[in-house]
Amino acid sequence: MRKNTLTLAASAAVAMFTLSSCITVNSGAAISSNSHIGTKVGEAQSGIILGLWSTKGQQNNIREAARQGGITTVTHVEYIDQSVLGGLYIKHTTRVYGQ
Repeated sequence: MRKNTLTLAASAAVAMFTLSSCITVNSGAAISSNSHIGTKVGEAQSGIILGLWSTKGQQNNIREAARQGGITTVTHVEYIDQSVLGGLYIKHTTRVYGQ
């Protein structure tokens, strides 16, 4: 009986840590020598599932984000990573600002 209780408690602890919905946001930014951020914003997003499969392949880049926002001169780039369920799903966002 004690072994079953211990196994159940260990399983519950693993499930709690694995399935808890915590989100981690990491943002890195690069700014050009021009201090004006710009009036337009563009984003490109992709996701990684289990660290193996990408939802959009290589489409999450500065060029795609600039195209989405109609930007020809990029002045500011921001990278945002959101990890959900302990890294089982990771959402990558590239956000660009410019003219």
